Amino acid sequence: MKRTALFFGSFNPVHRGHMALAEWIVRNGICDEAILIVSPHNPLKNASELAPEFNRFEMCELACNESEYSDRIKVSAIEFLLEKPSYTINTLRYLNQNFGKDSNFSLLVGADNMADFDKWRSYEEILDNYEVMVYPRHGCGLGRFADRVRYLEGAPEFDFSSTEVRDAALRGDDISGMVCAPVAGYIREHGLWRPAK
Repeated sequence: MKRTALFFGSFNPVHRGHMALAEWIVRNGICDEAILIVSPHNPLKNASELAPEFNRFEMCELACNESEYSDRIKVSAIEFLLEKPSYTINTLRYLNQNFGKDSNFSLLVGADNMADFDKWRSYEEILDNYEVMVYPRHGCGLGRFADRVRYLEGAPEFDFSSTEVRDAALRGDDISGMVCAPVAGYIREHGLWRPAK
């Protein structure tokens, strides 16, 4: 059975840190494939700050195509088709029901999510039925979930966030160190986070 790690996120935009992490779990045999699940609207985030969902999907597609593991790191728009706002448990149930015979699904989440994990819908069902793999984020621990998740010791940490990429783009700064060239070009061509005149 294929081991499929699901990397949920707004990817607003996808950056080098996201891709380094996906590549690391594939390279180290932690999964057979990693799927970036683009969330149209995370209920715990402000939707007004999001670029249009298909722009975010297309940027992920460009980043995945640039990866050295482009055959094993993909992007999915499955949450575009499901009930909104997006709840991880709904997506997991759908994927398990439709593809569970071929794939064993796990979740890839940042340690910063652990503080609010008990606010996720049906979080106990997630912990009981899926491996939750947690990658390190500076200053964040696992809290009371430490014995119920798999901490990815040695996974790459990145010093910037999607927010910082957007802020840099708005200032007109060079973002090539934070996103791959095709994503930087896409942001320019589509006028996303255009610098203020």
